[in-house]
Amino acid sequence: EIYTLSLHDALPIFMSATPGNGDTLVAEMKKIAAEVVKEEGNHCYLVHQSVDDADTVLIYEQYTDQDAIVAHQENMKALGGGLKGLLAGRPDVKLFTLEN
Repeated sequence: EIYTLSLHDALPIFMSATPGNGDTLVAEMKKIAAEVVKEEGNHCYLVHQSVDDADTVLIYEQYTDQDAIVAHQENMKALGGGLKGLLAGRPDVKLFTLEN
């Protein structure tokens, strides 16, 4: 299916797991992803694990607009409880807008 949207906001999010917990972090993020893809305005939520460092995880998210991102952030407050003790620090979040 092809989506035609006027705007895509993307958030690549880099996470560092506490040492040795990369696989557990990925498993938890996959559970979260199953819920996030149901959010209105979400078009993509992909979990990646580094081939060079299993404790480095990338989440690639894509949303229709800023309102969808704000709604997602609110939803993550409830979904992210299982991440306690798995993260070595705060995720590195960047916001990108698709330029046509």
